[in-house]
Amino acid sequence: MLTPVDVGRDESGMPWRLSLVGRHTLVAGRSGSGKGSVLWGSVASLAPWIAQDTVRVHGVDLKRGVEIAMGDGLMYRTAYRPEQALTVLRDLLTIIDERATRMVGQSRLHEAMPGDPLHVLVIDELAALTAYADAEVKKEGNRLLAEILTQGRAMGVVVVAFVQDPKKETVPARGLFTQTIALRLASADEVRMVLGQGMSDEAPAHRIPMNMPGAGYLVTEEGAVARVRAHYWPDLLIKATAAHYPAAKRWVPPLEESSTGGAQFVQAAAAQPDEGGRAPRPRGPRKRSPRRPAHRTEETNVIALEGIRDAPE
Repeated sequence: MLTPVDVGRDESGMPWRLSLVGRHTLVAGRSGSGKGSVLWGSVASLAPWIAQDTVRVHGVDLKRGVEIAMGDGLMYRTAYRPEQALTVLRDLLTIIDERATRMVGQSRLHEAMPGDPLHVLVIDELAALTAYADAEVKKEGNRLLAEILTQGRAMGVVVVAFVQDPKKETVPARGLFTQTIALRLASADEVRMVLGQGMSDEAPAHRIPMNMPGAGYLVTEEGAVARVRAHYWPDLLIKATAAHYPAAKRWVPPLEESSTGGAQFVQAAAAQPDEGGRAPRPRGPRKRSPRRPAHRTEETNVIALEGIRDAPE
């Protein structure tokens, strides 16, 4: 059974665990705010299930692959241009349609298992698809994304998207995401856009210092504001995790799109064992022990989170 992933810690030092099953997640933060740490905390923490084909991650990186390619081995499929992203979204809608046909009268909520996985669509730099692409791509991208956000959750297709500018003009489907995380933002207005009305005082993400990447705010299921900080994932750890837990299945283009041909899936190669016959196991991300704040004020809560992360983004 899939469980929430360990992304970081809260201000008291307790684990910050993020539920991805049955949720669509939007992470907003300015450049350098630590979105990559939340991305890899989410994806790499799914690695054991990825290796079992209980989870398939579709990585869309519209920064030309700079982020997602680092952990390519964890990906079922990747897309680095808006036009490729549209193909990924269309194929996920096909999966939604097929599962809906199969589930009618049998089940209301997909349960992931090996061979019938949870599909996680990770989109880095979402605005490059929904706001900054040419008119046709932008229109189609917003339409497809809205369909996935409204229909995919019950069918085992979820979205984790990352954006710098959370304005409605940039992310028209912003209201369809069921959980949101605010990293460092530019203004109190942006905090309200991400977390809701009245949240800029309780969750002042616009006042997070630039030297605290990975720090942010979210609203829990109970309606409480949580101050959190994502663990730091260095490049070598991302690569080691991808090597140790390679995706069980990899997407291969249809014959007319592929010069190599072959089946729709390929089986991933296992990590090479060491001299003792054991597969190399990567070390975990850097976990920090934050200092507990003396008073529950905005200033001391920010200071308390500084101890969680000791490396720059």
